[in-house]
Amino acid sequence: MSDRTLDDLEPNLVWQIFKEITKVPRPSKKEGKIRKWVINWASKNNIKVKEDKTGNLLLSKDAAPGCKKIPILILQAHLDMVCQKQSHIEIDFENDPINAFVEGDTVRAEGTSLGADNGIGMAIGLAALISPDLKHGPLEVLLTVDEETGLTGAFALEAGFFNGKYLLNIDSEEVGKITISSAGGGGTDFVYKSKLENKSNHKGIKLTISGLKGGHSGVDIDLPRLNAIKLGIDALLEHQDSLLLNSLNAGSVRNAIPRDFECIILVPEKERKNILKNLKQWKKNTLDIARTSEPEITIDISDVTETLAFNSETTKAALNLLLDINHGPLTYSKEIVGLVQTSSNLALVETTEKEISIHVSTRSSVNKELEEVRAKLKDIGINHGAKVTQDEAYPGWEPNPGSPFLKHVKKIYEEVSDSTIELEAIHGGLECGLFVSLDPELQVTSIGVNIHNAHSPDEYVEIESVGIIWDVVVKIIENMNQLK
Repeated sequence: MSDRTLDDLEPNLVWQIFKEITKVPRPSKKEGKIRKWVINWASKNNIKVKEDKTGNLLLSKDAAPGCKKIPILILQAHLDMVCQKQSHIEIDFENDPINAFVEGDTVRAEGTSLGADNGIGMAIGLAALISPDLKHGPLEVLLTVDEETGLTGAFALEAGFFNGKYLLNIDSEEVGKITISSAGGGGTDFVYKSKLENKSNHKGIKLTISGLKGGHSGVDIDLPRLNAIKLGIDALLEHQDSLLLNSLNAGSVRNAIPRDFECIILVPEKERKNILKNLKQWKKNTLDIARTSEPEITIDISDVTETLAFNSETTKAALNLLLDINHGPLTYSKEIVGLVQTSSNLALVETTEKEISIHVSTRSSVNKELEEVRAKLKDIGINHGAKVTQDEAYPGWEPNPGSPFLKHVKKIYEEVSDSTIELEAIHGGLECGLFVSLDPELQVTSIGVNIHNAHSPDEYVEIESVGIIWDVVVKIIENMNQLK
């Protein structure tokens, strides 16, 4: 840790607001506390605010004197954060603050995700509303709920909630680039309804995998990172004719690559010694190979006292389904070198005494491919005897390289940074496509600070990058009268 605190950082107004945001719990789908905080903040600062039935907020400020004819600019971010923690950290994400601190030239959190995605975007938007010397036209700050687990807020927005025709999304994660296109996506859920049964002639074995890097299920999906679920299933499949599942819990959120895996299996007492021996050999082989890309990986195998398990039919069906579900990049773009076009993230497995549930998140910049992969997942689930449900897919954001607003943002960005700014498409999901679907005349562009390892406890933000993006946003606001 550094001797500096967030209070010492510049731009001070942005960091002060971000500091306050980190104190307020805001997991996806449970944004009530941060929403209340924003409404109170707006009241204290004489900022108009309205809320829709889903919980999205629109803060607005009239133009400064002499600037009424300038077009309305919308700054947009999302309220929620992905809550991830290291296994030894005790935190209740619904009630406890994030412990953010300065380390060198970065801001991090103590053993948890930081929430710079998208807390920094929120802080920049709010700071713009109260910056005392900012010469601005009419400003709107749109803050959506539940971006991270399905874009629920953006889906539910109704036409007319915001008024501007130019929207600057502040949810990208790399300085020097402007995002002009992003992937669409949707989730698939598989459920097995079954009851635990008494297997008194069996012995319990517990397998735990932890310490994997995990990461963002979009932008990190093609990196050499292991999926804890796939790794754990690899250990079990050799013995699927003998073992029975008592429990299997892995992953924690739908849009992060799973870092942890924990299962308890029951095996016939006479086969226990041999299965335990094979699992320990699998552990040795796996660690020898995996530590190159996953240096913090740990695997534990131990005996446990347990007599309940799902039956053989349910166990085999679930294990084989997990084997057949693809994880990782499925296709790459033919137009943009290195860009993942379509991918799937095997994200979650959870068990209770009465069911096994599995979640897969699929992304694609090509809507036809997205639906094809989702249809295939549905068929796989049905073939393995699971009940399959799929949420409504959200659309990709198609590029509009001829947009006058994009040209305006790029020109100013290059002036501020004194460098060439790249235009990029990303495999992550942004809400921009849904905003455009509400208003085809809306011009949208996305920028953001340097955030590393988002959606993981290793998340951090580069301090200098926040100043750069703040300067860009300020200059965009002050030059909206030049938009052609």
